[in-house]
Amino acid sequence: MNLVYPLFADNMFATIYLLVIAFCFGAVFASFITCTACRVVIGEDWTKGHSHCDSCKHELSMLDLIPIVSWLALKGKCRYCGAKVPARDVIFEIVLGLAFAGTLAFNLAVDPVVIQTLVLEVLLLGLSLADYDNHIIPDGFLLAMLIVWIIFVGFMPDTQGYALDGIIAVVVIAGIMLLITLILNKVLKKQSIGMGDIKLFACCMLFTGLYRGVLTLFLASMIGLLIAAIGRKKKIAFAPAISIATIISLVFGGTLINMYFGLIGG
Repeated sequence: MNLVYPLFADNMFATIYLLVIAFCFGAVFASFITCTACRVVIGEDWTKGHSHCDSCKHELSMLDLIPIVSWLALKGKCRYCGAKVPARDVIFEIVLGLAFAGTLAFNLAVDPVVIQTLVLEVLLLGLSLADYDNHIIPDGFLLAMLIVWIIFVGFMPDTQGYALDGIIAVVVIAGIMLLITLILNKVLKKQSIGMGDIKLFACCMLFTGLYRGVLTLFLASMIGLLIAAIGRKKKIAFAPAISIATIISLVFGGTLINMYFGLIGG
């Protein structure tokens, strides 16, 4: 059974249509996961109840929940009390929409690897928001990542090789990170890297494998330093850096690694 749907093959209109649909799905999932992350952090049951305004608590209608469009139509305000709706909500909807479309466009196909990446992008956005806002990486998101990996591993072209590569990456890279963290904690007599970050790295390594895992570690370090320099906060949320690095590695990692080996190989 063919699980791959090629893009840019015969019908350009169908490809553009699919990319637009991908953008729309990304925006919808961004709206959902940002709300879910907020509820998880404050202890609300994200599986029950309707979306409501954070200021007046009024239940929102379907017209209030159309990603991007509703925010623009209402000029970034609540329809019922006039309170401002954070612009970052619509920014994340646009960003995840572009990430969905870009992931499909760069891979030139829709296959299990791409679909797994799209699901991972949603989960990483949610836990990144939770960490950025409250310095918490909910275990529920990490468990969801593990479940996604277990479900999709059977659909990979080389199931055994893919699974083994991921497990080796967890043991080697996440294991070294854990060891370094324990040593630093003892030397500095304070927490250096949170255990939530270590667990997140371990989950991401399952998806990236060893080579892309090394790339992820390098990129996460660079992005983390950039966030620290821009934010100038005493406590830095590392999950966004890990998440961005993971997605870059999954989507562009093969190209970047080949370029690197091409350069050092002469």
